Amino acid sequence: MATSPQHPARCVLTMVISLLLLSCGGALFAPRSAIAADGWDALEFRTTSDDCGPFSVGKYEARDTSVSYCMNQDRFGPSTPGGPWLTYDKGWVWLDDEFAAIVCHGYPARTSFGGHDLSADRARAATQLAVWMLNGTTAPDGSYSYTSYKGVRHSGTFKGDDEVVAAARWLYDSAKSSAIKAAPHRARRYTGPVSGSQRQDMLYVLPTVETSFHKRSSDTSITQGNDSYTLAGAEFDIHEVSGDTKVGHLTMDQNGQAKAPLLPNTSYYLIETKAPQGYLPRQDRITFSTGSAPGNAEIAETPGSISLGIVKSDAATGGAAQPGASLAGGEFTIVSDSTPGWSKTVTTGEDGRATASGIPFGTFTIFERKAPEGYLPSGETWSYSVEAGQMGDAGTVELECTVSDIPIAFDLEISKFKDTGASADSGLEQPAEGVRFQVIRNSDHSVVGELKTNAYGFASTSDGTPWFGEGKRPKEVHGSIPYDRSGYTIHEIEETVPAGFKHVGDWTIPADQIADGAKLQYIVDNHALNTHLQIVKRDAESGRTVPLAGFTFQVLDAGRNPIDQTVWYPSHNTLDRFTTDKSGTVTLPESLIPGTYYLREVEAASPYLTMEDIEFTIPSEIDLSPVVILSAFDAKATGSIEIVKRDAVSGDTLEGAKFDIRAVGDIENPDGTIWALDGQTVAHVEADGNGCATAENLSLGKGSATYVIVETKAPDGYLLDETEHTVTLDADTSSTTVARETVEIENDYTKIDISKVDATSSEEIPGAQLTLFDEVGEVVESWTSTGEPHRIEHLDPGTYTLHEELAPRTYDQAEDVTFEVKADGVVQTVTMKDEPIKIEGKIDKRQQIATPLGDGLTANGDGKNRADAQGNIDGSYAYTLDFINDSNTWVDEFTVTDELDGTAAGLAELDSIQTPCATGDYDGLMNVWYKTGESEATSGERAGEPNATLDDGHQNPWLETDEVKELLGSDARGLDYKGWKLWKAGVSTSKPETLNAADLDLGKKRIVAVRFEFGRVDAGFTTRGNGDLWTRDDLKDEHDDIDEIANSGDEGERAAIISMKATSSYTSGTTLDNTATVDLYRNGGGDDLESHDRDRVTQRCMTVQSLPQTGAMSVAAVMTGLLTTAGVVLAAKRTRKR
Repeated sequence: MATSPQHPARCVLTMVISLLLLSCGGALFAPRSAIAADGWDALEFRTTSDDCGPFSVGKYEARDTSVSYCMNQDRFGPSTPGGPWLTYDKGWVWLDDEFAAIVCHGYPARTSFGGHDLSADRARAATQLAVWMLNGTTAPDGSYSYTSYKGVRHSGTFKGDDEVVAAARWLYDSAKSSAIKAAPHRARRYTGPVSGSQRQDMLYVLPTVETSFHKRSSDTSITQGNDSYTLAGAEFDIHEVSGDTKVGHLTMDQNGQAKAPLLPNTSYYLIETKAPQGYLPRQDRITFSTGSAPGNAEIAETPGSISLGIVKSDAATGGAAQPGASLAGGEFTIVSDSTPGWSKTVTTGEDGRATASGIPFGTFTIFERKAPEGYLPSGETWSYSVEAGQMGDAGTVELECTVSDIPIAFDLEISKFKDTGASADSGLEQPAEGVRFQVIRNSDHSVVGELKTNAYGFASTSDGTPWFGEGKRPKEVHGSIPYDRSGYTIHEIEETVPAGFKHVGDWTIPADQIADGAKLQYIVDNHALNTHLQIVKRDAESGRTVPLAGFTFQVLDAGRNPIDQTVWYPSHNTLDRFTTDKSGTVTLPESLIPGTYYLREVEAASPYLTMEDIEFTIPSEIDLSPVVILSAFDAKATGSIEIVKRDAVSGDTLEGAKFDIRAVGDIENPDGTIWALDGQTVAHVEADGNGCATAENLSLGKGSATYVIVETKAPDGYLLDETEHTVTLDADTSSTTVARETVEIENDYTKIDISKVDATSSEEIPGAQLTLFDEVGEVVESWTSTGEPHRIEHLDPGTYTLHEELAPRTYDQAEDVTFEVKADGVVQTVTMKDEPIKIEGKIDKRQQIATPLGDGLTANGDGKNRADAQGNIDGSYAYTLDFINDSNTWVDEFTVTDELDGTAAGLAELDSIQTPCATGDYDGLMNVWYKTGESEATSGERAGEPNATLDDGHQNPWLETDEVKELLGSDARGLDYKGWKLWKAGVSTSKPETLNAADLDLGKKRIVAVRFEFGRVDAGFTTRGNGDLWTRDDLKDEHDDIDEIANSGDEGERAAIISMKATSSYTSGTTLDNTATVDLYRNGGGDDLESHDRDRVTQRCMTVQSLPQTGAMSVAAVMTGLLTTAGVVLAAKRTRKR
């Protein structure tokens, strides 16, 4: 509805107020015949207020509560403020142009635009002004000029709030320059109907629900904490499924979130037009549907990743494995340096290949955790960096890494001689020169090489003998003969044995006698074979040789007594303990005679534990292979971290927390291989019902290792502990099997105190029924307020909405409170304020003066009349009734009753009533009742009859309570309707209607009272909007007399008019009295929940001669002249819209 600036002159103000109520300047569109409608479905509109923002522009809404705007300033709005709904059924068109751009980027989509933060009403006013600017009836500087549909020119400037004008100008300029554009199918123009006068077209903003879009990674194990992946910047087009129409566009913020106002109960789909960094663009339609309330839609994005192909090769062949070994079973661990805690282990297949997929972008490191059979693990690490920008359409960056492993290898030493002394232990030995020994690989029975004794009868592979394996001998290999799972056979070529020497039979070297770097020493005493025993320290878990010095052993005989042996180099000495060197091996200086022995470990190098005794046998049969290698397997001590999870407030243990245990620095095994890289997650644990989570079998490295505990999931209802707890585990002694440490970790939780307070006193209010909703509309908790704040604990951080389901009976329902729960343990306070209900109503009864029908009577019987008697001969006169809901809120029941006292006495009779027009009625309808003077046995509660309180569609839960039903009865009305009869139901509150008493066909029955029943009305509901007239001194004067009824036109705020006729019984000594009351009830009434006001007027007539005389002019004449003048003034005042 249009407005123009208000001017001080009273006559101009009268015109301005009339324009505010009825018009909205400037023609915009051609008549309906020129419009090609997109649709014909009807929609109802009404004016809700004429006081929006600083310029008192109109506020409009559709029946579905959607915001609407005035399109034609020269035409009437759909109704007076609060008036009835007007049906628009002349067709509508979609607006996807500049007008739609304004409303899509102005109110209600937002209240801040163009750098201006506005209240809702100011934002709405700015949006309306921008529409008029685009129309051309209002200029960008705020001045306006238009000709109304009646041909009247109006001009002026919107003054008093430059920021609103500036905000309107920003919307206008941005729409004109296409800096802002319309969302398709968000705005319609409804063609105004003709209803007495042409109505303005309505710019209708379709009702929307806010849909929140949350973009998330479909695999957070890859993306969490990795800067190579970001959810910001993803872009989507929004399409309606019906019609396949693009209706919007989304751009995700840094949290992967966006919001869009969309039509309720509608099916949509998203098309991704730009994928965020690190993610694959989605090719599918992402479908979702809106409901009738705000909702959420999740969008899962598939992160791109790296695929690493690992190729295992033999360092000697450059490819295939040695015949008796395998490239299968190699384990490689990949650790991401960019995604905290991410790691993966893969195992090579028979082809020596393994593929690790899903490696996060950024930097990662690979190491060999376990070598295949017959090979040494590589002690190296390999690091790669791959950025998200390298990702192709397939979303995968493919890499290949070739890892060459050194074969396990050993050396062979053979000495051949015979005793030439008188006894076997004479020490006189003759070497056998030129004897050749073949080395046969048992896996394929091929001869891989030969050894030939020298002049000393000695032959060795460690003296430069060529490589006995496939390929070329690697530089880093520790022997000449590679591992073979079937072992080797040593064959002496009999033809090469010198005369006088005996031929020795074949002997085997089984796989379990092969240790990397070992030197297997065999002594062939003529044809007898023995050896010097070599003790090799191996890891019980991996089976690999432990290259550490300090493992000390004793060799026990069958009676478990230590034996000693003599050593001649570097000095003569007798030993009963044998200690490994840095290779992890020790060789006994002398051969053992056949028999049973035990190997006892007396000291282990950290972090290993001493082993149990090992029994072994030296065979006496010359055809059996001697024991050359004795492997001593030691288990390592391990670490254990126990986490105890507790409530930070109570100290109680908590279940369900999850933790990662991650390495701090690279953790190396004693053999130099890597057990875990820095940052690698080595264990995932979860707190049990006792609040305990234990990580077992943690490596102690080479004796000490450090780990960090990272909480990845808090117990339900608790905040994540983001502190990293560092723990160092040490192997104290070789008998300590597990190094244990215990760490206590506390979790705090959110604490919210919700107060329901009196808005005036800030005191806590009991009895409010409250519900807390989460951001997706799910109920979190419901409760009834007490005299203390209500505490809610263990809420997840996020957005919540507090809703009042039912306010205490004496309070108005508060608006929802939306708040954010922060991720900390500090007590947060949320306050919802209820305004105390204060019900107050006023009524103003005014009267015209009736001319008595009898001869010689004057109307001014008491000399107090303030208006002239009506100039008619049939006794006609009228009363007016004005009323107002002066409460601070709406009421359930607003009723005006006029007691026609004069009719009951037979002094007058009711001719007709003209129904009032009032702004602020809930449904724009009222019921009119009457009562006759006859005594009738009618109940106050009559089923099936109209009841404005129950029929107007307003919802008040208090009316359904037993408490209120006990107060009011089942009809929910405070007033009694016993004896009342319905005159007419569903009468408009925006258009006056005349009801004639004669039409009731009552015969001789007289109507003695009239009642207007309105049901729910809003605060400010009134027939008279001019507040000054409600504070005048003579408001309750019993001679509140008027000459003329000032109501004019057919709309607006108008008093009820009760048209009467005095009868011949109205004579000297009688009085025409009339009493009107207004009754208001809310929530059953009582206390401040009801109000009653009454106003009474009276008039008397007397014979003329009974009046006193003053000079030549009667007092009556003087008073008549004065009051006539006053009546003119009053009439002039009432020409202002009420």
